[in-house]
Amino acid sequence: MTHDTPASAARYAHEYILDTPLVGNILEHAGEYDAKTDPEETTSLAAHVINAMTIGVNTFVYNAVDGGRDIMELEEDLSVLAAALALHDTNKYVREAYGVEAEGNTGEAFDAYFENGDDFGVEAFLGDGYRDDLHYLVQRTEVNEDSTETRGTETAFAVLERYCRIGDQVASVILRDGIERGFVELRKKLDDDEVHLIELTQVEQPILNDELLGATKEVISGQDDGEEYGVVVGSTPNCVLYLGDEVDRDVLRERVGSHLSQQLVETDRYSFSCKLNWNSFDYDILSEFSLDPEKKKEIIATTFRDLLADGTAGVEGFEHIPDDFDPYFPILAKAVYIDGQSEFDDEDVQAVYDDIYEEQGPQKVKIHFVACLLRNFEEHREFLEKLREGVRPRLHNDLEAESDAIGSVVDRFFDATMSPSLGSKEEMCFLCGAEAETDYQKGLSAVYRTQEFSRRVRPHAKYKKICEVCNLEYALLADTCERADVNLNANVGIAYYYFDKFLGDMRLRGGRVGFQQGETIDLGDTEVEKSLVRPQYYVQPFNFGGHPAMGEKNHRMVVVRQLMQAARDAGMKVVLGRPFTRFESTDAAFVDEDAIRQQELLGLDTAERFGPLPSFVDRGDGHKQSNLRRALSLCKIIAIVGQKAGMRNPYLQLDQDTFHHLADFAVRNHENATRLSNLESYLETYHTDQLMDMKTVAERGVDLFGEQYDSKYKKTKIFREAIDAFLSGKNQRMSDDGLRDHVAAQVYDAADREDYAGYVTTEEAEAFVDALEAYLVENELDTLEKLSDWENALVNSYLYAYEQTLYEDDNDDESSAN
Repeated sequence: MTHDTPASAARYAHEYILDTPLVGNILEHAGEYDAKTDPEETTSLAAHVINAMTIGVNTFVYNAVDGGRDIMELEEDLSVLAAALALHDTNKYVREAYGVEAEGNTGEAFDAYFENGDDFGVEAFLGDGYRDDLHYLVQRTEVNEDSTETRGTETAFAVLERYCRIGDQVASVILRDGIERGFVELRKKLDDDEVHLIELTQVEQPILNDELLGATKEVISGQDDGEEYGVVVGSTPNCVLYLGDEVDRDVLRERVGSHLSQQLVETDRYSFSCKLNWNSFDYDILSEFSLDPEKKKEIIATTFRDLLADGTAGVEGFEHIPDDFDPYFPILAKAVYIDGQSEFDDEDVQAVYDDIYEEQGPQKVKIHFVACLLRNFEEHREFLEKLREGVRPRLHNDLEAESDAIGSVVDRFFDATMSPSLGSKEEMCFLCGAEAETDYQKGLSAVYRTQEFSRRVRPHAKYKKICEVCNLEYALLADTCERADVNLNANVGIAYYYFDKFLGDMRLRGGRVGFQQGETIDLGDTEVEKSLVRPQYYVQPFNFGGHPAMGEKNHRMVVVRQLMQAARDAGMKVVLGRPFTRFESTDAAFVDEDAIRQQELLGLDTAERFGPLPSFVDRGDGHKQSNLRRALSLCKIIAIVGQKAGMRNPYLQLDQDTFHHLADFAVRNHENATRLSNLESYLETYHTDQLMDMKTVAERGVDLFGEQYDSKYKKTKIFREAIDAFLSGKNQRMSDDGLRDHVAAQVYDAADREDYAGYVTTEEAEAFVDALEAYLVENELDTLEKLSDWENALVNSYLYAYEQTLYEDDNDDESSAN
């Protein structure tokens, strides 16, 4: 088989690389780490590596084949290039994964990577004997990299330096400055007339926008069996960057429309259906979707088959339905359900209908009548054929779409200057605002109920309006929800998973992200497929509704935790939103656009990065670290403490993510809170100052009151005395100096009265009070109201720090003895 065009060669290259576990290994091992230290360039290390690899490989393939080379003779070069780009950020990976600090991609960094197991499987992919070649290329990938170590290395792959630099530099420029700057950068490295950027208009309907992007990229690469234009480098939700020949925009628009129609109908990604139950029928999307009427009739027949096979409304299920009856299902749907026909020319059939009406009543007569005709098919075949002749023109007219949803959305997508015209308030789509004539009649089982409130409809108006494009989007969403077992009328949310706003054109996952309700999450098919990337982002519906064992708000936060975990495991960002809201990428790794108050208080509404900034990066603004690692660690602490305490709603029991809130939550609900390693690590990492300040208070308490190993009462007695004295003094409106003296005196007297305190000095009492006051002031807890509200929480946080101090002292004593 020959691959004599760049596009077919690129498909071969993708297949050659993706037939190995390389990309899957990168996703698995590098997905949880950040690619850049700049917070505004958030993407996972895996996403950046794969983007760089894809850009470099696609550019290499294009140049080689366009220059007359045979891609099948370049397999070794392809492999070395892909492997070098997989390792081009080795120093970042070993720092994150193994804690090895290396100034660049040095021999030390390379040795650390391979000695720790070659996580990406580079040598399994490439074979042995290439390590020096790879190190040579990696040290020349970044312009400012020190390449002294590999100077003089003899390698047959020096020509690949160029493509390593193109891959990394263009991926980095796009991440930092957008695809438009990446287009400019790529034109500097190739001939101007070979690099093309197609700018598009991102439509409001996210599923359709995703499909439009996929269809556009497939048309450019000739996947619609038409002319190939070139090799797609990558895309964003509103741009496609490719190498090759310029394409006429109108031709591309026409081919994309045709290809999209075929893809939506003739593949198994979606199932279009009418609305049918025992007493009602509606064409639904079939009346508007521009599809061959004969295909629509097949869909109606299949829907009837499914209903009758299962049995309904007292109709016994059919074990066998002859194929010959299929043409009559749409006819009966039109005549009996849509037109309400109850009088027939055939006397025998009329008698049958009247008997059923008498026996079953006006509601069930329709489905029982259809079932009777089916059960006695041969007897009534002549009647059915005559009915068909009379009804078929009206049915055909119904099924001929008055509007073309595909054509409308393709026009919007390709007209970069066009914005949909808004209708009057009475004739406006309640979802997107475009002109609309069709009543929104989805019934009770719908994302938005038919007669629920809408700002675009008068309070007493009967129906909202929906445009043909949103109606098609609704059909796609409904099918997606059905496949994911998501209930349409149970508070549907949408998670948009994506690797970055820009995605290098390589298929990274097979199928959409799968989500299972409950305590586990399943990302579905994680195998790498051999085709152009579809989709750009993954539209994952889920239910935020209440769980039988927990409240709705707590269940929502459990779902948020699951979505965060899935994003981190896959190295993908995620945006949570509502159905029919346009997907908008963000600089953050995780964003919930509809977060509840509890999420915001715990910092579970946004995660700026995948992990914390490296220790050598100091933002200098006291910025709170917001990342997926932190959020998931907090969720784990809540789960551990909540499970121990038997809580139904643990996420609602923690008020804020601060030291004293967390310590109080843990101490109140877990008998071994001070020994929880997850909690200790979290507090040391994210609440260092608060923890150390309270430990200082605890250490001064030990100096003053001695080491207490018995009851909680003894351990916290002196602290409670101090808080009570602060409250009393503030209630009396003492001056700051007077208050401090008052508290110190009360503390001294309380400690001096206890036999087990030992010899007490006023200096120790004053040092204890000074440390406590400093903590209260630093954490804005020094007002009468705050002290009163948080007295118990402060006591428990002191207890945590006190026990930690005793535990550390005991360990120090044991170490000294040894």
